[in-house]
Formats: sequence, structure tokens, C-alpha cells
Amino acid sequence: MFVTTLLVLTSLLPRIGDGVDAVMAGFVRAESVLTTRAAAPAAPVFVSDERAVTNWRLEAEEALRPASLALVARYAQVTPAFVARCVKLNNYWCIKSARWQGEIGSDAEGHTGFASAADGADAAAQLLRRYYREFGRRTALSIVRRWAPAECRIGAGRPSTGPVSTGLAPLGLGKTLRARFLARHARGGAPRRHSVARGGPLRIQPWSPLARMAHGSKPRPIRVAAAAGPVIVAKATKPATTPRPGMTPIMTNPSDTLARSPSARLADRFAAESASLPAIAAGLPGIPFLDLTVPAPLCGNDEVRIRNYATRIAASVGLKIEDDLALFGTDGRPLPNLAPVLLAMSGVELGTLRAGPALVEAAVARLSLPATLSAR
Repeated sequence: MFVTTLLVLTSLLPRIGDGVDAVMAGFVRAESVLTTRAAAPAAPVFVSDERAVTNWRLEAEEALRPASLALVARYAQVTPAFVARCVKLNNYWCIKSARWQGEIGSDAEGHTGFASAADGADAAAQLLRRYYREFGRRTALSIVRRWAPAECRIGAGRPSTGPVSTGLAPLGLGKTLRARFLARHARGGAPRRHSVARGGPLRIQPWSPLARMAHGSKPRPIRVAAAAGPVIVAKATKPATTPRPGMTPIMTNPSDTLARSPSARLADRFAAESASLPAIAAGLPGIPFLDLTVPAPLCGNDEVRIRNYATRIAASVGLKIEDDLALFGTDGRPLPNLAPVLLAMSGVELGTLRAGPALVEAAVARLSLPATLSAR
């Protein structure tokens, strides 16, 4: 009996061992699948409502500097105030959409959302090479004027987007509630002595060129010579303005106030000073009665921003804003100045954060590959 039991156990042990090996192999396969899934997260997606790419926090932690702020951006429950909008797009140079490699979307203003920060760095390096070689923009100032142009467009001759209201007030355009309030109240909110009727015309200062253009010039005496007898002096007639309810004499015919001024020279001075002021809506189409002969200084602050931006770029390589930055050679290969210029541009675009040196150096190295050079 004992011998029989030993024989049965001996025959079954190899089969039990095979089963145990199979179970262990199954555990190993399951563990490898779970590890692979954990190492390969879901593909990034651009979320238009949030104006962000889903993996921007992970990319910011690895690619941005200072590292302490990048960690805060990575783990903060609410997006910190120092995180610029282009950080959430993996676009640390705020370039516009143009079917770049890795582009997965764009926001309402056309800024590209990239699948990774590396794709954004590659696009920035390629675009800067186009500026330098194809567009001939070799200085920091000329590059910034196209990379981050002025946003103040009034008076630039844009096509009209629709009719402009003729209800022009000295303190506002259009028949908005704010314009009506400012037209009816003096500084501090006190009501004016002569208020304008609801929905009626807005008040115009009598010495304004608007009054002279809308009602013609003040009457001039006309001398009629006769063969004999005294000289007859007559005044040129002009169509009478029909007063409306609630209109004051100044509003009915502002030019009469100029005519009744103590001195014609004083009235002319008022008109000249008023014409020298910047127009309220200089250059807006659909307002033919504005005097556009005197150019208004537009976008002054934007010019300061552009020059400061260019100064940061040029200073990163020890040059001035009108010096050649020497970014690329004659064969299109990157020169040593390219990496610091890209780092400086990222710092200006992002403010507190900036792209890390490793990200920029990797992009410059990929730009030096023969395939990339042949595709330029």
C-alpha cells in the first residue's frame, strides 16, 4: 500500500509543478501589462474650454524653470497666477498655429497647443530660422516686430467691420448707457445744467471742429459793390436748424457761440487747439466728419514693450537691438547664439517661468540633423 502511494505521488508531482509554473507565468504577464499601461499615459488632448492641453502639468514639471515654481504648477489644485496661458498649451514661445509637427489644437487667438513641450521647442526653433534666413530679420528688433507685433490697430486702415454709430460723444462712442451717463453728468456724477433728452443728440463743445464741420463755417460778411451810393453789406444765409425738444441754443447752432465770442482770434485759437488734440476714434471708417489731418500718437506703450523685448534678446548674447544676432550660418546650421536667444524669448513670453536649458539644447540639436536641414 505504501509503495502504491509513493508511485502515485511521484507521477503527479511533475504535473503539479507545471501548473505552478503556468500560474507564475500568468502573474508575470499581468504585472508587465500593468506596468506598461502605467508607463504610457493617455494621449494628450486639447481642451478648448480650458484653453489647455491635458498633460501641460507633467510637461511643465520636466521642462520649465525655476524647478520650485514648476513643481507648484504641477501639484497645485488651482492654476497659479504666475502660470501664463502659453504654459498650458505646451507652447513656451507663444507661436501661432501653422500645422506644426505635434500641433493638436489652438485657442481663440490662434496660439498653438502642442502635444509636448519638445514639439513646441522644435516649432520655435524652426520658425526663428525662417525669420532669420527667409524673411531677412537678423536683428532682435526686427524679429520682435514680427514675432510679437503691436496690438493697437486703430488708424491702421483696417477694413470696416460694420457701420459706426453717429452718436459720437466727447467722452465715448455709440449710444451705450455709459456714453449717455457721461454726456448727461459732469465730473463726479453731478447732473449737467442742460441735460440731453433721452435718445437725443449728444452734446458737442462749441469750439470743437466737429461743430464747425457739422454746421458749416461761421458766416462771413459779403461786400456787394454798387455803381453809386453806399456799400451794402449782407451776410451769407445758411439753412436754419430746427430745434428739437430739450435742445439748448448751444446745441442748436454751436457756431453762433463762436460768432458771439469776444474775439474772432480767440475762437480761432479754440478751434486750432481742439484740432491739435488726438481724435477720439482716429482712423475708424464710417466717421467722415473727424479731422484726421493731425496724426495721433498711437501704440506708444506697445513700442516700449517691443523695444524692451528686443533688449532682453540682444542682451542674452551681449549685443544691441540693431546688431546681427548671428543665429544661423550660411548652410542653415544653428550657431551658438541660438540657444540663449531662445531661452531669453521664452522668459519674456512666460514671465515668471521660462523654458529649461535641456529643452532648448535638445531642440537645437534636432534642428542640426541633416533631415531637418534639408527640409528647411
